[in-house]
Amino acid sequence: MSLRAPDDLLALADSILERVGRDRAEVVVVEHEEGLTRFARNQIHQNVAERSRRLRLRLMGDEQVGVAEVRGEVDDLPGRLVAAAEAARRLSPPGDVTPLPRPDAGPDGPVAHSAATAACTPEWRADQVATVAAKSAVAGLEAFGAIQTSLTHTAVANSLGVRRHAESTAASLVCVTRGENGWGYADQHHHDAARIDAEAVAEEAVETCGRNQGAIAVGPGVYPVVLSPYAVADLVGHLSDLGFSALAHQEHRSFMRPGERLMSPLVSIADDASHPGGMPFPFDDEGVSTRGVTCIEEGVCRSFVHDSATALRGDVPSTGHALPMPNTFGPWARHLVVSSGESSLDELIAGCDGGLYVTRLWYVRDVHPLRTVITGMTRDGTFLIENGRLGRPVRDLRFTQSIVDALADVRGVGRERSIELDEGERAMLVPALGIGRFAFTS
Repeated sequence: MSLRAPDDLLALADSILERVGRDRAEVVVVEHEEGLTRFARNQIHQNVAERSRRLRLRLMGDEQVGVAEVRGEVDDLPGRLVAAAEAARRLSPPGDVTPLPRPDAGPDGPVAHSAATAACTPEWRADQVATVAAKSAVAGLEAFGAIQTSLTHTAVANSLGVRRHAESTAASLVCVTRGENGWGYADQHHHDAARIDAEAVAEEAVETCGRNQGAIAVGPGVYPVVLSPYAVADLVGHLSDLGFSALAHQEHRSFMRPGERLMSPLVSIADDASHPGGMPFPFDDEGVSTRGVTCIEEGVCRSFVHDSATALRGDVPSTGHALPMPNTFGPWARHLVVSSGESSLDELIAGCDGGLYVTRLWYVRDVHPLRTVITGMTRDGTFLIENGRLGRPVRDLRFTQSIVDALADVRGVGRERSIELDEGERAMLVPALGIGRFAFTS
């Protein structure tokens, strides 16, 4: 893969700012290149590649803001973008305008970038699929999934002197295996494609699928559970969206009560964009350096993530967690890190005399945001834990559970952590968890 040099993207942003003149403005330029190989029933059925460019201009007046976005290659791109933003500004209702951030001298690193990922070819992706398919076929199973590699170059510049750029990469392998009467799941994500172990992914999916045949029904109830990192990522992502944003706190819709212990002392959650074990990235969509924020410290509610708008309202510095501004969603924690513990997965299971092991959660939806109650289904491998060991597979169950209540009863935390991505491709570094009570409703 090859994209434009950082100086070229910043020069393009500067040319747009020059067209704006004296108005305050912000330009974001994103070039993205990705390759995707999908497979089904142990065979590749799709291989695609895409390169895109996106330019976004935020044009600000004293009481009005106009935003315009252009994708692809068009004639007189700076002129068209400025004209569209000016038209949008004229039509926007008057209101308070959050000032643009000024340069904060933050470094353009660390960044999740790998030359190996940037150089990935369709042949390399096909080789990884071949490894997965071979393992699955030997076990008499069928494998489905996808492997994706991407390279993204992001530049942000504004009329107050902010000029940031970074080049990031990502690689993901997701695999679901199918037997006669059950499924298994595994994935790996990393910025370095060389760290994706297709054989290990296949082995995990095949083993889970082999166990998950002929599942039995169990009744609803409150069970002790061991959640794999896949399931923990769903809980943590929803918890973050329900309460870690400073806007949620300012609008009195966050569960967080700073200084109060709501969870087990074994639970610590931070947003750390520089953590080397995650997918680090140095700045947000306003070009503000992203600082680490401890949201939950040993079960105690601590701090919130901020963008420029919430920081101004709270009279505090921005933590660099802005989404494209203006927006109604507020700041977003996109590099979540859950502290590791001291137990292996086998030890977490051994510590549960009787309960359930849950591989994945699926179709998770909010029921009562303020109380962090969610509902959803288990998927791709739910097993009884009998006498401290994995037992018979059970049919998928619906759960309805408060995340805070579940994390208040954490009995053990895994020492191994993995990177998981949610639907918004947010990176989370999470361990397995042993939880004392988890409510299954049907």
